[in-house]
Amino acid sequence: MRMISQVPLLARLPFWRKQLLDENSRRVSNFVEQIIADRRKGRSASLCAGADLLDLLLSAVDDEGQPFSDQEVKDEALTFVVAGHETTANLMTWAMYVLMTNESVLRACREEVDQVLPNGMIPSYEHMNDLQVCEAILQETLRLYPPVPWFVRKCIREHTIGSDGHHQVRIPVGTTIAIMTYMLHRRADFWPRPLEFDYMRWMRNPMTGLKPKLTHPFCYLPFAAGSRNCIGQNFALLEAKVMLAMFVQRCNFSIEPGQTIVPQITITMRPKYGLKARVTKRS
Repeated sequence: MRMISQVPLLARLPFWRKQLLDENSRRVSNFVEQIIADRRKGRSASLCAGADLLDLLLSAVDDEGQPFSDQEVKDEALTFVVAGHETTANLMTWAMYVLMTNESVLRACREEVDQVLPNGMIPSYEHMNDLQVCEAILQETLRLYPPVPWFVRKCIREHTIGSDGHHQVRIPVGTTIAIMTYMLHRRADFWPRPLEFDYMRWMRNPMTGLKPKLTHPFCYLPFAAGSRNCIGQNFALLEAKVMLAMFVQRCNFSIEPGQTIVPQITITMRPKYGLKARVTKRS
């Protein structure tokens, strides 16, 4: 049902349970609109030491100095709250699956965490740049198991794809296009050994501090690209890095045998039958 809602033609058809989905969407929309109205009128205030996300959105202006409309504020707020919950949870699930099925990856991750965060130290923002193996593991997890395995865009200018004069495809204005991130991230013409988990492909050069250059600027799209990319991508990677580091630092974990681990693709991608593990406190 969530996939149906992404395609305009299908979204207008009376599918089973679609009425319930539409009603719940309206309730969430109305709730967020009320929160925005309350903040604008001074009936609510940030609980943070400074401005919170809603304050920043309400005070933001575009390139022409114009403030965001209520609709734009609502859309961005919903993106942070809704899109940033299940996606990050799925990223962490797949990252733990990778660690539990790749002993050398877990060992490298744990060695780095123990060095950067000794004696159970709680990570802070200052530690983030030093957790390079953790970051590389998360980026490779996003490649093989993107939490958002596909997304759609609408063509606003006519395009013709195919520059060699053969097999050209004309895309007229208004066409809805599905970009299959899951397949893109596994193409052998873009990725050497595409089905192999290799976090080293993301490690920074120790001399320059730069990451290896991608074979194509748009071959890696876990957060989409362009002006409509994920507004919360930096926040998502930071919180995932903190969670991964603390989990590896404080816990031992192993996968429960006898499970079937296959992706289930809807708007997000999760293990179809879940992921069971044995978790104990690390001594």
